[in-house]
Amino acid sequence: MAVCGALVVLNGCGGGDNGSSNNDNPNPNPNGSDLAPASIGDNTIHGSFQSPHDPTATLHFHITTSGTTTGTYTYEEESLPTNTGTYTWTKTGPNTAMIDTSNNGQLQFTYTARQAGTYTYARPGYVEQGTFTTDR
Repeated sequence: MAVCGALVVLNGCGGGDNGSSNNDNPNPNPNGSDLAPASIGDNTIHGSFQSPHDPTATLHFHITTSGTTTGTYTYEEESLPTNTGTYTWTKTGPNTAMIDTSNNGQLQFTYTARQAGTYTYARPGYVEQGTFTTDR
């Protein structure tokens, strides 16, 4: 249900890409000290978080992106309707990035590994925190 609220506000989360034709997660420092990608387009983000309505339940979603640092996304979460929209991806630091979606939803990502980390989604009266992985 928590993501249900996020889903309504986000109209489907989304990610972006840096415009590169390379679908890999760009990582300019091969030793891994710069974990956040410059882009997220043509990728899938898999997320999980604790349900705010049932502390024993873990909910899952995935966001499929297509584009560059801007593009389109599809958000799918368990038994909720699929949502689509547009996104903008911004790398905000060596290990951080954010997604802004077409309906003003925003997720903040903190990378703790090349393709994984934690995220925060917040709107007035609601904060959701969880973990994520990416395909690339």
